[in-house]
Amino acid sequence: MSFLLRGLFLSYIIIKLIVSKEVAFAEVVLVLLIVAGNVYREKFDSDIKLVLVETAVLAYATYINQDFALLFGLNAYDLAYKSFYIGIAGIVGIGVYLLGLQELIIFLLVLSLCIYFAYVKSSLEEKEELYRRSYDKERQYRYELEQTKQKLINSSKEVTHITEVKERNRIARDIHDNVGHSIAGILMQLQATQKLRGRDDAKSDELLKSSIEGLANTLVVLRETVHNLKPRESLGVEYIKVVIESFMYCPVDFSHSGNFDILSPDHIEIIHTNIKEALTNVSKYSKASKAEVKLDIYDKFARLYIRDNGIGCTHIKEGLGLSGMKERISNIGGSISISSYNGFLIVCILPIVK
Repeated sequence: MSFLLRGLFLSYIIIKLIVSKEVAFAEVVLVLLIVAGNVYREKFDSDIKLVLVETAVLAYATYINQDFALLFGLNAYDLAYKSFYIGIAGIVGIGVYLLGLQELIIFLLVLSLCIYFAYVKSSLEEKEELYRRSYDKERQYRYELEQTKQKLINSSKEVTHITEVKERNRIARDIHDNVGHSIAGILMQLQATQKLRGRDDAKSDELLKSSIEGLANTLVVLRETVHNLKPRESLGVEYIKVVIESFMYCPVDFSHSGNFDILSPDHIEIIHTNIKEALTNVSKYSKASKAEVKLDIYDKFARLYIRDNGIGCTHIKEGLGLSGMKERISNIGGSISISSYNGFLIVCILPIVK
C-alpha cells in the first residue's frame, strides 16, 4: 500500500510539472530529492528522522510551488504508521500556514486518507503478528503434546513390562512353592525305594506307593495352579464376540481379519470397550435397523469400523461415551474419526508396537 501511494503521489506531481508552462530548476531538483528519499526509505530504511528531514524539504518545496503540498500525505502516512502524531500536527500546521482555504481543504482530506490507510495497514500487521504468534504457540503446544503422548506411551509400555515381570515372578514362586518342594520330596522317596529294592521289599513298596500318591496329589496341585493362572475370559476374538452376540437391539454384522495374537491385552480391552460403548449409543439414539462392525488387524495397526443405518444427527453432542472412546484411543497413540451423516460412523486406528 505504501509503495502504491508513493507512486501515485509522485506521478501526480511529475505530471503537474510537465504540463505546466514553466518549470524552475529548483523544482526539478526538489522532485529528484523527494523521489530519491522515498525510494531509499521504501527499500532500505524508513527511520523517523529521515521522514522529518523530508518534511522540511517538502515545506520548502510547497513554499515554492503549492502542488508539492499533496506529497505531505506520504509523510503523514509514515508518521501515522509509526504513531508519531506530533509530526502529523506539525504537517497540519505547515499546511495551514502555506495554503489557501481551498487548497487546505484538499490537503487535509488527502492527509486524512493517508492516515487512515496507515491505520489500516498497522492494524492488519498487528493481526498478522497476533495470528503468527498464535500459530507458533499452537505448533509449540502440539509439539509438547506429542512429546507428552510419547512419554505416556513409553510409561504404559514400562508399566506393562513391570506387570509382566511381577506376574512371571509370582508364577515361578507359586510353582516352586506348591509343586517344586513336592516333586523334590517324591524324588528322594524314589531314590530310597531304589536302594531298598531287594533288601527290604516291604519298605520299598511302601515308599513307592507313597511316591505314587504324592505324584497324584502334585499333579492335582499343578492343574489347579495352571487353572488359576489361566484368564477366566479369553482375550481374543471370542471375547469381542460376546459383546456382539449379547446386543439385542438390532442385528450386527461382525467381520474380522488378521492375526489377533499380535494384539496386546490393552488393545483388545480398548476394542472391546469401544464396541460396547458404540452399540450402547446405537440402542439409545440411532433408531437403526442394522449395524456393522469390522475389525482388521495389520502388521503396524488395527482398524475398528463401526457403522449403523440410523438417523444420525446434524450436530454431534459429545458425552461421556464418546469422550471416553477418544481418551482410550489417544492414550495408546491412536486416532478416531466420527461422522453422523447418514447414520453414525466411528473409525478407530490403533497402532501396534511390537
